[in-house]
Amino acid sequence: MTEHIIDKKEEPYHPEKIEKKDYLGVESFFSLDMRTGIVLEVEEYPEMRKPSYKIKVNFGPIIGKLWTSAQVTNYSRGELIGRKVVGALNLGEKTLPKGFISQFLLLGTLDPDGTVKLLSVDPDTLIGSIIS
Repeated sequence: MTEHIIDKKEEPYHPEKIEKKDYLGVESFFSLDMRTGIVLEVEEYPEMRKPSYKIKVNFGPIIGKLWTSAQVTNYSRGELIGRKVVGALNLGEKTLPKGFISQFLLLGTLDPDGTVKLLSVDPDTLIGSIIS
């Protein structure tokens, strides 16, 4: 799967259509830096081919504030601001249209049609907490 698509008819991400991935090993999993953060800002990103937002998240005192772009326009900007989210931080930066640099991957589940449902954490979880 190289590109995230939303297709309400074909439901490309239906659990009955997704093959099990190859064995990765626990070392690979634990080398991924996943942390909780809180959404500070959400901006429209009309330059993207698919509806997207630019999202600024605070990952706490060690990591700080990072930006990403995500196809999560099924949420309003108001629903996102102040929401605690989960991000994968050490996958490398990606330069997107208009020179915007995406610094992390916002994590969520995919509905069968490809709509993203953001992962959630308990409200009392400290920002910057690692995911294990």
